[in-house]
Amino acid sequence: MTFPFEHFYKSFLRSCGQVMLQGNAITGLLFLLGIALNSTTMLLGITLAIISALAVAKLWQFDLTVVQDGLYGFNAALVGVAVFYFLPVSFFSTLMVIFGGAFSTVLMHFTLTRMARIPAFTTPFILSTWLILLFIEYTELTIIVSHSLDEGYFGGNNTATVIDYFQASMRGIGQVMLQGYWLSGLFFFCALFIHARKVAAWALFGSFTSLLIATGLNFPQEKIIMGLYGFNSCLVAIALSDRYPAKPWLITLAVLVSVLLTRLFELLTLPALTAPFVITTLLCIGLVNLKNFYDAKRSAKNLLF
Repeated sequence: MTFPFEHFYKSFLRSCGQVMLQGNAITGLLFLLGIALNSTTMLLGITLAIISALAVAKLWQFDLTVVQDGLYGFNAALVGVAVFYFLPVSFFSTLMVIFGGAFSTVLMHFTLTRMARIPAFTTPFILSTWLILLFIEYTELTIIVSHSLDEGYFGGNNTATVIDYFQASMRGIGQVMLQGYWLSGLFFFCALFIHARKVAAWALFGSFTSLLIATGLNFPQEKIIMGLYGFNSCLVAIALSDRYPAKPWLITLAVLVSVLLTRLFELLTLPALTAPFVITTLLCIGLVNLKNFYDAKRSAKNLLF
């Protein structure tokens, strides 16, 4: 398995794009620029983690086509961002980035080869990051959550304005990669829009609808404005709109479920990460498959009689 520079940079950038299920190098590049706007530290994390993932893929000779599509790197990308979100840059945290990126790649390979019928989505990222956080807690290391450039900004008072909600919608998209800066979210939205307008529209729908739901349920307003209820809904809308474009009711219901699950994780004091997205999406896919199986069985029975 060879890795010419062209293959490497395409695999690298597509790994970034696949975080939002887009295997496009230009989209991935704009995602990187969006992260750079907010945190060069997290840009370093995502870079090291993807390189670690691609190194594992090369060493173990994983399928070249899958590697070039970015499917082995996007979970590692999220791990790299998450480690430097929770920990300051140090020799130890850098090792955690490299280890987490490699471990998530191995997990992704396992799911692709042994559990191919079940979409992995960001499960390797979730498991890898939970493991790292568990290790941090066990060793009693201090967690320092990185702050975004405009974190804590709330229009100067306790009443949300139209501008606040616009920025919150962008943050909901940006928080997919733990970016709380609304301008980073806008970059992400533009990256999606350039590649696929419908995807961008559904991402915005998921983020904005989650704001309305969370506000209606009287969830903490500061978290609403920071987009913390929006990023899982954004991913849910993107994933399900690709599979079920003719079922907007299902996507809307799934957005609601993802918001409720995000709140549940908060109450359990367990970092949700993208777990609500994975749980909700797999649940919807399972329900649709079950309904299709039941309908097919009923049709076959009607034909017999």
